[in-house]
Amino acid sequence: MSRSLLFAGALALLVGGCASSSETERRAEVHDARARQAAAYENYDQAAQEKHEADRLHAKAATQRANEEESGEVPAPPAPPPPEVPPPPPPEPLP
Repeated sequence: MSRSLLFAGALALLVGGCASSSETERRAEVHDARARQAAAYENYDQAAQEKHEADRLHAKAATQRANEEESGEVPAPPAPPPPEVPPPPPPEPLP
């Protein structure tokens, strides 16, 4: 019984995986919204705690984003296209 529970726990960790930078960023935005809500109700202690957690998660997401780009998990955006070169003017008419 305990082996099956241990196996199930290990399987859940493998399937769940780590949160991507976009998921971490979304969680940070939730904490930002909670901080604004708490401040609106003048619950400044709760607002400070939520803001602290949001700042921590924003920093974590930035680190994850940099690591994802280095490892190739998330491809870097393509380079912008070259500026369009206008066609040459038409030739002068002959007299």
